[in-house]
Amino acid sequence: MEQPQNLILAYLQKGGKLTVNTALSLFRTTELRKVVSRLKRKGHDIRARWVSGTATPDGRPTPHKEYYMETN
Repeated sequence: MEQPQNLILAYLQKGGKLTVNTALSLFRTTELRKVVSRLKRKGHDIRARWVSGTATPDGRPTPHKEYYMETN
């Protein structure tokens, strides 16, 4: 079985975007931030932006980071 780090890198390189929640459902990992940090240290240009969602029961927006790579 491939390591989540390799799967996440391949997903981002294909233009995918990941949040902690999507990484959990797609790759069964709760360590997206650690994986991204490791990949950045290896020289991969992974970027992040803040996005809003409505995850609270009372409808308040909850900002969270979305990780992505620029594709040519």
